Amino acid sequence: MARSPDGEQFARVVQAGISRGLDVVDAWRQARALRPTAQARALQAEHDRALAEQRRALRRHQRLQRRLSNEVTGGTVVVGVAGTLGVLDIVVESTTAQAGVYGPAWMWVVAAAAGGVTALTARRRRAQLPPAPRVDVPPPPPAIVPADAIGSEQARRLTSLRMQLSQVIPAIDRLHPGAAAELRQADLEAAPQLHALVDRLVILHGIRREMPGTPAEAAATTASVEVRERLATGCTTYERLITASATMLAAPDIARSTDEVLTPALEGLVAYTHGLQRASGA
Repeated sequence: MARSPDGEQFARVVQAGISRGLDVVDAWRQARALRPTAQARALQAEHDRALAEQRRALRRHQRLQRRLSNEVTGGTVVVGVAGTLGVLDIVVESTTAQAGVYGPAWMWVVAAAAGGVTALTARRRRAQLPPAPRVDVPPPPPAIVPADAIGSEQARRLTSLRMQLSQVIPAIDRLHPGAAAELRQADLEAAPQLHALVDRLVILHGIRREMPGTPAEAAATTASVEVRERLATGCTTYERLITASATMLAAPDIARSTDEVLTPALEGLVAYTHGLQRASGA
């Protein structure tokens, strides 16, 4: 039985609607897959908080520096003006045997002396002013890798491990500030390099998706596997850092001193830190 023209048109309209609906569903799935995870949002919030604190500290330092500079300038101006007026009054008093036209000479001498003391004090404080305080800003979370990309699991693992490390550091800081500083420095140095590996995975995934069946796709696949292995090595070292941190957080044995408990864990932290830096720079 032949299909009527109206039926064929209706079927084409339905098929087009289904295709558009499937496109919308695919787009929604892709957008959902690229949405930051809870760990990534937490890392971004920590990065933003530290960055805001760094900016506040820098503004406070700049305000203090400007105030001291203004005091130096103002004191110098007072010395010049008051000293000039004092000299004029002294000359007038000595030559005409009458009070100076600008007031008593001693008043300007005292003002000049006060201005000089203010300028010298402010100049000395400005010279002794320490450099702007440095606030360590943890790197933001790495780029989001599509779920079907090679290395996506390792990228999510890196985000989760970095979040765990950021939660451990404050507790370590109260127990052993030196170890906490080692952990922060390791994260500051290694995370950007590991994030660069994640960025490469995103780029290589785009090549594989846009150029299927070509030599470029095969080369991108091989490169993605190599980058994934390097990223996995960095994640493993992060896990070791967290394990060593957990050892340090364990309650010390009453029969042993704190140094006896902390020293082995600290040595392990230092070793793992160097390993992480080497893995990230490979």
